Amino acid sequence: MNGSDITVRRADIADAPELSRLIHELAKYEKMSDKCTATPESIAEMMKEPNGLLGIIAEADGKAVGMAVYSIYRLATFSGKRVLYIEDIYVEENFRGNGLGRKLFDEIISTAKELECIKIEWKCLSWNTPAQKFYHSIGGSADPEWLTYTLDLRKD
Repeated sequence: MNGSDITVRRADIADAPELSRLIHELAKYEKMSDKCTATPESIAEMMKEPNGLLGIIAEADGKAVGMAVYSIYRLATFSGKRVLYIEDIYVEENFRGNGLGRKLFDEIISTAKELECIKIEWKCLSWNTPAQKFYHSIGGSADPEWLTYTLDLRKD
């Protein structure tokens, strides 16, 4: 990042190609390329939906090098507040360790506060210890009380 001009901003539909590219890079890193079928068109369509995909882009010298994609995915019924869910957060390898992930999270936190969300949730793969270390460093914690269940509706 030395000498780079870093910008973190909310994404719009014109960013769908870069979001798609970064999502594919993340899928490769997570060894899930075979499951990644997102296209710029599908990303743009999700961004058009009410309560659909929202994003943040991190740029270095005008090139997208990181992103966070999120949604307001549920209500916390006990509090009557919204919960912001981070679907993916990714920073290109050459830009890790320099505060860019923190800048993405700061923008997410700001957004969640604007939307009066009660909390932010996300998942992390069990083997991704660098991400876990980062999440703990910014105050995140794994919740041992709740198990995540998934019902996969894709046809194999």
